[in-house]
Amino acid sequence: MKSCKREISKEIYDRAVANGGIITGDDYKKVFTPQEYLGYGVYSQRVIKENDKYYAQYDIGDTCD
Repeated sequence: MKSCKREISKEIYDRAVANGGIITGDDYKKVFTPQEYLGYGVYSQRVIKENDKYYAQYDIGDTCD
């Protein structure tokens, strides 16, 4: 597994927080690439705020199956 962090918009962050901290729906496809969510797999995703910026923090698999 590889840990990753990607900056996201405040709007995506707010919707995720309202959903228990999980990015879903159309936002999921805006944040993660098809290679990540269909191939490698996105695991343990969560949203965080650091220094007035918003991030998706997640793990991806080591191989693209």
